[in-house]
Parts: sequence; structure tokens; C-alpha cells
Amino acid sequence: MQKADWERDNNVEFQQIVTSKIYKLVIDQIKQMIYDKKLIKGDKLPSERELSSQLGVSRSVVREALRSLEMMGLLVSYHGRGTFVADSFPEEKLFEPLSLIYALEDNPIELSEVRSMLEIQCCGLAAERMNEEEKATFTEYIEQLKTLQEGSRLAEVDKDFHALIAKASHNKLLYYLYSSIHDVVRYHIGSMHFRIIAEPENSRMLLEQHIAIYESIISGNAKQARDAMVKHLQFVRHQI
Repeated sequence: MQKADWERDNNVEFQQIVTSKIYKLVIDQIKQMIYDKKLIKGDKLPSERELSSQLGVSRSVVREALRSLEMMGLLVSYHGRGTFVADSFPEEKLFEPLSLIYALEDNPIELSEVRSMLEIQCCGLAAERMNEEEKATFTEYIEQLKTLQEGSRLAEVDKDFHALIAKASHNKLLYYLYSSIHDVVRYHIGSMHFRIIAEPENSRMLLEQHIAIYESIISGNAKQARDAMVKHLQFVRHQI
């Protein structure tokens, strides 16, 4: 009798079936409860024992899921008190992966496009919403930009100048999106300064552009502020 194909082929090897990691399903459920507002900032989660019972999984699975959510910054644990939904989310935990992705892409044109989309809108909102404390800090930055001619300190103040505009938009999502490229923008500004200020005329134009942005925001003219930021970012993009 002829052998079946599977009997003839002794080299066939079946691959082990691996089920989904259960702790990821626990993570997904907790995240969904946050989306559904069943869990909100500051809420205390049940104990590991209670979660294990409700979810029908082992305590080690629950522990692994909670640890992962803590690393994301979504949960925070206090010894003797329990685990809570975080009141605030540390930006370095939330945005470092995105910053690394931007850095690995290494495309300054794409980065300048993203900066334009975010910073132009932030600039207009900052003109409408910047508070007095922020204005005082903003004034300090522009005065430093006027006196600093070159070096790493100039690039650092420039970076702080732009970051403050994003923060002063008082739109958390816009600010968080800007923060996601914070480290790359800092490197980008430093690298840009090194190339651009090699020409004295470029250095003068950069300062004039920052002053125009500053004056527009301080005066509360949103359209003028956006236009000033457009001019500045177009200049930077042309240089790179």
C-alpha cells in the first residue's frame, strides 16, 4: 500500500505553537479601562491578589503586567499603599522611543516639516495664551540670544526659546507632541547653529527672526507670530 505523503517525508518539522503572552492581555484590559474612563488619574487598582482572582490569571502574570505599565509611566506603585493610575506622566518615559525613532530616521527635511506643523500652531496659541510668568522667562531668553554670539550655550538658549513657545500654547497634546521630538530638535538646533552662524550675516538674520517671533507673541498678535515662525523655519530649512 502506498504511503501517505506525510509518512514519506521524514524531514517535515512542525513548529511549536506559542500562545499570546497573557500579561499583554492584562495590559490591554487596563489600558482600555483608562480609555473608557473606568480608571482615571489617581485611582487605586485592586491588589495583585484581587486582580489575579478577577482576571483568572496567576499573580506572576499580574505582576508582570503592572511592572510593564509602570515602565510606561501609566501606573505608579507606593510601598505599603498599592498601585495607582499616575497623576502625571513623565515625558522622558512617554516620548523617548519616539525621539529615538526620529533620530534613527536621520532625515532633517522630514524633521523640519514636523517642526513646522507643530511650532507654527504653537506660536499662534502662545501669542494668545502666554501668561506673565512665561513672558518674563521668554524675555530672559531673548535677551540672552541678543548677547550670545556663538557656542553651545547659544544653541541651548535657542532650544529653550522654542520649547517655551510650545509649553505656552497651553495645549497639552500639542506640547506632548513637541516633546516627542525634543531631544532630536535639541541636536538639530545645535547642528544647525554650527553650520549657519559660520556666516555673520546668517547669525544676524537668525537673531532678527527670533526677535520678530518674540515681539509678536508678547504683543499678542497670533497671525503675526505664526508668520514670523514660518519665515524662521523656512530660513532654517533652506540652510540645511
